[in-house]
Amino acid sequence: MLGREEEGILMFVVVAKIKAKAGKGDELAEVFKRLVDYVTENEADTLTYICSRSSKNPDEFVFFERYVNEKAFQDHTSSQQFIEMAAAMQGMVEGPVEMDTYQEIAGKF
Repeated sequence: MLGREEEGILMFVVVAKIKAKAGKGDELAEVFKRLVDYVTENEADTLTYICSRSSKNPDEFVFFERYVNEKAFQDHTSSQQFIEMAAAMQGMVEGPVEMDTYQEIAGKF
């Protein structure tokens, strides 16, 4: 079950893809690890926050994020920690972040 499915709440889901500049993958991974640690310890309305690194291309990362609602996502992206992470990424990321949003319809965590 989705945890809140019985309450009729649809989770707000974000999938973000980020590509590091050549040679910056390890440095960017450390920035992401700090952000994930912060989010999992401090953002109660962020239900899932996972950063994965491509097995084929270590300069490619994907975030899978689940929030109780869109407001929780907005709170996350306006947090001081997120703003600092975005600043720390400057010069390490190639191209724009690719991001899509979804509403969860079925699944189990």
